[in-house]
Amino acid sequence: MRKTFYFLRTAVENLQINRMMAFFSFLSLSLTLTLFGVFLLFYYNVQNLLRSMQEDVQFSIYLSDGTAEEEVRSIKERLSSDDRISSVTYISKEEALAIFKKEFHDESLLNSLGGNPLPASFEVKVKGEYQDPRQLSVMVDRFKRLPGVEEIAYGSEWLQNLDAFLILLKKVGIGVGGLLSVAIVTIIANTVRLHFYSRRDEIEVMNLIGATHSFIKIPFFIEGSLIGLISGWISVLMLFALFHFSQPHLQSIGGMIGGFLNPLFLPAPFLFGITVGGGVLGGVAGFLSLSVLLKARFPTDGKKQT
Repeated sequence: MRKTFYFLRTAVENLQINRMMAFFSFLSLSLTLTLFGVFLLFYYNVQNLLRSMQEDVQFSIYLSDGTAEEEVRSIKERLSSDDRISSVTYISKEEALAIFKKEFHDESLLNSLGGNPLPASFEVKVKGEYQDPRQLSVMVDRFKRLPGVEEIAYGSEWLQNLDAFLILLKKVGIGVGGLLSVAIVTIIANTVRLHFYSRRDEIEVMNLIGATHSFIKIPFFIEGSLIGLISGWISVLMLFALFHFSQPHLQSIGGMIGGFLNPLFLPAPFLFGITVGGGVLGGVAGFLSLSVLLKARFPTDGKKQT
């Protein structure tokens, strides 16, 4: 317990002694983490928008002319009993004609064709968890083989493009997150390195009296963690202020493109991840930076290099 208190007190003293350097470290890391938070905010809202678009996915099963009522009833029972399907609506030839007349107001076209050329159909909505393009394709292929089914229409290309865009967005997110993580580790590693040189004489004395590398590194590990943790917390506050300041403008822009009327702030797990992630990266950077420095200056624990 006394050791823990000593390590924590030494880490805080390091920050106080080098307060100007620590201030710029906090500033740099807070801005870097805020930039990462802005990207997460964009990713989170775009993903929600695309998922809401996927919820509207449905396909139409067109029946052959002359399909017997028994076959129509059999198809409906098959669709209704499928756990992957959320709703099934049957549209007869007469209902399809009435819908066409109501929406297009062009009876001359139908009169020129003679009779009612529109087929009976089923409008099928699929549950969200089964709207993956590959799963949907397998489902459609199976229904195509049902007796009485003439054709099945669904936006396969649109769904595939949407799925590909989501995958691309995730890859970009991983790439951006990786680059910013490297930047955070580099900033903290340099900060800790400078703090090490400012206390070089003291550390040499500690090494001469037999202090191990681990004993010397722990305060710097805590220092790096504190810098990352506090910077992560500051970045969450900055992100919150930035979001609420820009929310009215985002709603205006979202209204122009439709369906993006209410941008959402990041949920608690994301904010917790930014804060704790900053602390973890800070600790790792401090530990690695000191490991390299101590190994170079004091190759053996407790013995000065000659």
